[in-house]
Amino acid sequence: MTIESTKTPFETFLNDYDEEAWSATLTTLLRSIHEVDRNATQIWFAFYPLSLFRALHSSTDPETLAARLLLQGKYYLKDQIGSSHTFLYGHRFWPAVKEAVQRHAKTFTANNKQSLADQIIAVAQDVSRSAKVDQSLLVGITAVAFMTVQQAGLSAFERAPAEMLVSQKQAQKSPEQALRERAKDDSQGLLGFLKTIDKKWTITYDENDPAAKYKMNNVQDLAWGAADDRSRNWREIDPRRVEGPIPVECRSASCGTCWIGVLGGAEKLSDVAAREGKKIKEFGYIDTAEPKPLIRLACQAQTYGAVSIVIPPWNGVFGKYLKNEKEQLERSLESPSIDSEEDPASPANDRYN
Repeated sequence: MTIESTKTPFETFLNDYDEEAWSATLTTLLRSIHEVDRNATQIWFAFYPLSLFRALHSSTDPETLAARLLLQGKYYLKDQIGSSHTFLYGHRFWPAVKEAVQRHAKTFTANNKQSLADQIIAVAQDVSRSAKVDQSLLVGITAVAFMTVQQAGLSAFERAPAEMLVSQKQAQKSPEQALRERAKDDSQGLLGFLKTIDKKWTITYDENDPAAKYKMNNVQDLAWGAADDRSRNWREIDPRRVEGPIPVECRSASCGTCWIGVLGGAEKLSDVAAREGKKIKEFGYIDTAEPKPLIRLACQAQTYGAVSIVIPPWNGVFGKYLKNEKEQLERSLESPSIDSEEDPASPANDRYN
């Protein structure tokens, strides 16, 4: 019996959805997701790309591939099933959502013709009715649960603890209160309107931790501001954090270590300049022409107000791999004789380095 044959019908269904199909699904779902989690859901999917999982999963030597892609940190979703999404407001409802997804998976049959988006909405409706929670607060976290099953497998998903990992005080905040806190700027005093470079802004890097904030100067990039934070032993928390809460190495957009997600305040950051836009695509973090996207390089993003960010658990240079894969596919379509099955982890395959 092969590994594929041991998959449940639900897992088999999910495996038919690739990155492009998930992107279309997410676009469909966004209008049904509450504003408090609209950005957070998109950020989560950028933090845990299906294409990276599939590349590592299909490689005959994932460790070598990870080294060639310069991956650092926690990039396997299977190792953080219950903790990857604590920055979503919907994480508060994770135990109920997890149970509902497991129920849905067990009753799912190959005859189910519902689209992925419709199934996510249906599970969110189920939890909404039983928990008496606004459905829009559940759609994002339910989509996260479906993707987690696809990457981690149903068995691991079921074994993972169903815990809410935020304090009761944080859990009691309303969505409106969370949005107000993200939108609030620091008071600059009675003569604040006269200040320019003397203005100070608060950057929040974990909304679930009241102490997870640092102050920085107006028009200063987020990475420089974070480097002044000496409140904790950052290396002990995460070896990537050599100074401050944001991992950083080069400060010139060359390494990609300092990529972040912007939960609130994206409009208060400088527009993406040509270098940042080019490099962030090369790293594989985001591919967009938006001037103020939700994924940024902290060493390039200058702030003009208070911002709420979230720090991804890993970094690397995955975009080069994606580009190489696309080029190989195009060549194989042009010339069937080219071996399209070459393992990117093979020592002989250094084209994307």
